Formats: sequence, C-alpha cells, structure tokens
Amino acid sequence: MTDTWETALKAFRFAFQPIARSSDGRAYGYEALLRGYKEAGFHGIASVFDCAYIDGVLLELDEGLRAKAFADFVDRAPEGTKLFYNIDNRFFRSTDRAMGAMARQAERLGLPASRIVLEISERHELEGDIGFERAISQCRAAGFRIAIDDFGSGFAGLKLLHISEPDIIKIDRHFIAGSGDEPRKAAFLEKIVGMAHLMGVPVVAEGVEIESELGVCVEAGCDMIQGFLLARPERSQDGFKPAFPVLALTKAEARRGRAKAASIAQSRVRHVEPVRASCAFIEVLDRFRKEPGLDILPVVDDSDEPVGVYLERDFRQYVYSPFGIAILGHLGAGTGAATFLRKAPIASSTFDLARVLEVFGSMPASGGVVLTRDSRYAGLLPAAELLSLIAERELSEARDQNPLTRLPGNLRVAEVIAERMADTARGRAFTYFDFDDFKPFNDRYGFRLGDRVIQLFADILRSIFTRSNAFVGHLGGDDFFAFSYADSVELALAPVSEASKRFRHEAASFYSAEDRNRGWILGRDRSGEERKMPLIGVSAAVAFMDEGIRLDAESLSDALALLKKEAKLAPSHSSSRVFSKTEGESCLERTGVGGSGPAFAVFAPALRAF
Repeated sequence: MTDTWETALKAFRFAFQPIARSSDGRAYGYEALLRGYKEAGFHGIASVFDCAYIDGVLLELDEGLRAKAFADFVDRAPEGTKLFYNIDNRFFRSTDRAMGAMARQAERLGLPASRIVLEISERHELEGDIGFERAISQCRAAGFRIAIDDFGSGFAGLKLLHISEPDIIKIDRHFIAGSGDEPRKAAFLEKIVGMAHLMGVPVVAEGVEIESELGVCVEAGCDMIQGFLLARPERSQDGFKPAFPVLALTKAEARRGRAKAASIAQSRVRHVEPVRASCAFIEVLDRFRKEPGLDILPVVDDSDEPVGVYLERDFRQYVYSPFGIAILGHLGAGTGAATFLRKAPIASSTFDLARVLEVFGSMPASGGVVLTRDSRYAGLLPAAELLSLIAERELSEARDQNPLTRLPGNLRVAEVIAERMADTARGRAFTYFDFDDFKPFNDRYGFRLGDRVIQLFADILRSIFTRSNAFVGHLGGDDFFAFSYADSVELALAPVSEASKRFRHEAASFYSAEDRNRGWILGRDRSGEERKMPLIGVSAAVAFMDEGIRLDAESLSDALALLKKEAKLAPSHSSSRVFSKTEGESCLERTGVGGSGPAFAVFAPALRAF
C-alpha cells in the first residue's frame, strides 16, 4: 500500500456491537464496525472502500483491517461467540488469494474460522454470478460462515439470497423502524422471517431501538436481535456484554402462551447424534450402515449450530454400486459437501406445533425439521413424525370444525383464548361477533339463504384477519370469535370496523331490490310482535388488554357480559373496553368503537364456559 493508505490504516479502529439470541438474551456474536474514518479523511465508511477499490488496494486494506478486528475480538470476546465482519462484495473478485490469507490470519490468532461470520451486502451489484458462487464456495470450504447484511435494502435482493445460500440473514432496519405502529411493516417482517426459516436460515433483526420494535421482532420469530435497545457500538470492554435481561424477559413473556403447544411436538422429537461438517463421507456412510432406521442425519459446525442434513437416500446409490464405497473412501473430510449436504428447515424448540408444521410443509422433501435451542442443535422431527402430527392435527381440527364455514369451533376457540390471555408481551384484542336482526331475515328468506349469509361473514373475517398470529373461529349459528395482536385499542378496532362495514354492505345484496331500497322488512321481534326490522348488521364486543396485563377467563366473561348490555342499549350498538394498568392496579377504561357505521353489540354467552 502507499504511504497515504498506511497512514489511514493507522487511524482506523473498530467498535463492537453485540448480537443477542432472542431465546435467552445471551450474546451470540459481535459485529465489528469501522471507526476513525473521519480522522483518516473520509466522510463515510462506504467511501473508504470505494477509494481503496479505485486505488487497487482493497485486498491489502482489508487484510490490515482484519488484523485489528480479529485481534481485538480474540482478546475480549466471550468464548464461543462469533465475530461478524463486513466484506465488500468486490473483495470476492480476487478470492483465490484472499480466502487463504484470511484463513491463515485467523489461525495465527487462534480464532477458528467457524467463529467468523462474513457479512456480504446487497449494496453492490454482483458481477459474474459463477465467479461469485465459486468465491462463496471457497469461503465455506475455509470454514467461514456467510451472512447477508441489510437484507431488503439494495437491488440484489432475492438474487443474492439464491446465489449465496447464506447461513444467516440480517434484516434491514427499514422493516424494523416503527414496526410496532405500522402493521404493514410487521407483516413484511413476518414474511421475510418465515421465508428464511423455510430455507433453514436464522434471522437477525438489525437496528432495534425501542421496546415496541423488539416485541414485533420477537413475535415475528427473529432468532437474534441487534440495535441500540441492547447496546450501542463500543470500543471498550462494554462492547462485549454477555447478556441482555430486557430481551430475556420479553422472550419469556412470549413463550408462556406457546408452552402447551410446544410440549406436544417435544414428545415426538428424536435426539439423533449429529456429525460435524468436517466429517469424512465414509464416516457418514458408516453411521447409516450401523443404524438401519436412520434416514436423516443432522450436520453441525464446531459451535454445534446446524448447517444442514445428510439424507440416507442420497448415499444409497453408492452402497449398491460395485465401486461406490471405494469412491466415497477417497473423499476426504469436507470434500464434496456441496453435493451431499442439504439445507433443511430449522425451527426453534420453543415454536408451537402449528409453526413447525408450516415450516415443514414448504419443504416436505427435506426429510424433516431440525430443532434448535439457543441457536444450537436440539434434535430432529423426522418426516414420518411430522406427517403423523399433521394427520392428528387435521383429524382434531375436523372434529371441531364448523361444517358450514370450515372455521375452528368452540374447542379451538377456548384454547386460543387461554393461550393468548397468558401471552402478555403485546396488546391483545378479543372480539365476539353476533349478527343483528338475523331472525327476521331467516323467517322471510329461509334458512338456506341464511346459511349463505353466515358463509359470507366467515369469508370476510378470513380476508381481514390475515396476520399470522390472528385467529378466527365460529362458535355456532351467527356467533363468531376473532383474536389479534395490536399495540393500541385503535389499531385493534380497525379490522373490527372494516368487517362490520363490509358485511352490512355485502349482506344487503341478499335482500330483494324493494326491501333493499326501503332499508327494512316486516318481521317479528323476539317478543313475537310484528314491526319494521332493519337489514342485517353485525355486532362486536372488543375486550382489549394492554401489554403486561394478565387476566383470568372469569374476569373476561364478566366484562363482556356488561359490554353486551351496554351495547344493546347504546345508539351506536357499540361497546369496547380497555384493560390497562394505573399505578400498578388493573382498571377498566371504556371506549366506544365510534363512527356512524354498522352496529356493534357485544358479548358471547358461550365464553363463560372458557
């Protein structure tokens, strides 16, 4: 390097920001973030590497920076944690020379390659896909792990995800910022996390700054958290904090509601002893030969983190080939891994059964689901067990399912209420729907058309309550139940209001043109008196519980009973109630749904049984 770059290198230093596991709040790793670039005469980090690339010293500069980052990390990081180190994509254009140098550099410092995570970014377009894939393969052969940084921020997008087949995805701050108040962002986040898990890739949420964002990330299933809420980048030993209580507490609250469902899957877990990624294939073959019932073998790195699986069927052709075993015997440790090692869907052992089955359903040919605990291998749910669980679940749901709407019935509704009331990590809305003036419609138009109206409302609820953690059930007749998470009662009431307006508008089409234009029909009320009866509407009771509020079923039923009476007498036919905390004591705060839209009446007598 020139004297100018040598001088600049002396000014550069690193601060470290922790990345913690959302399962227990313990540090998983630390990202090395470049500092001192202003003192070296650069206005930003990107300009450092742009200038180095133009001057032809990118490899030399990165080697010098690595020496500083690696040395600082080895001296101060807790044992077993990982170093996240950012690599400019242009670095890979000379990877033949660079990868070897990096591996030797880490080895001299006593830093195993398996503890180094190389972060690549979408911010620079890939040039020469084949060359980039070869570079990534060389990184893996050297033992390094790959992470996509700022996922969703650049123009490479899914292309980079497909080519690199990363070990970790770091979601860009854009999808995290304000997600507690923006349902669309929270929905995008859930989809990205779901897609990553289907590929067997854990997710880091970057830039988490406030507790509402943390709650959304934990609920979405992000495996790790990084951001100012946990810690700012530090040059001192403070940059290597080992644990973060705020995260552990948040996760503990989220786990409470899933404990029952998770225990069902745990009883079916197989604890198959994994093999190391460095294991020679002849040893893998030996495992399959000695354990005849073994059809899927988990593969882990030196930190016991899953990297994929071996499937017995992939080795079968060699077992029955005259020269197959001899061929495998010549494959050394780690050789040919790209041919035999398969990605498998990964699920945390804390996930509920429904989520695990969803992960498996997208990759049934994977042979099963690999379970983790605190990012480390914790067991297998083989395909046979998962198919059995799916069959049992479908049978149970079919027994409880309402035959008219195909929605879950009372048993599942009762389970959801119990689970969600115990989950105090976020605000929760429990809504009971009941049709208004449905009897006069049935009397005039018949029960067959009445069934079509019921089916219409079920379809409306399905289309509105679409979040992965939302739930819709049919209690019977014209009684429905819905649950959703929300950070405020206003957000909770929005889908309720939308469902009511849509139903009133679309249900009017079932009346004759004369009745529809008139806005009423002659019918008998519950006392048997004939009078003008309004067209069908829907009523809803909304009981909203703030974050941190824990309530028993009896208290919920009592509140809904009062809400029902109030709603039936109110001009708006609406009533809702907020459970919040004031000076440490639970209180009730009345709130009307408001507006001039359709009526809301509240309460489900059936809930008293829950």
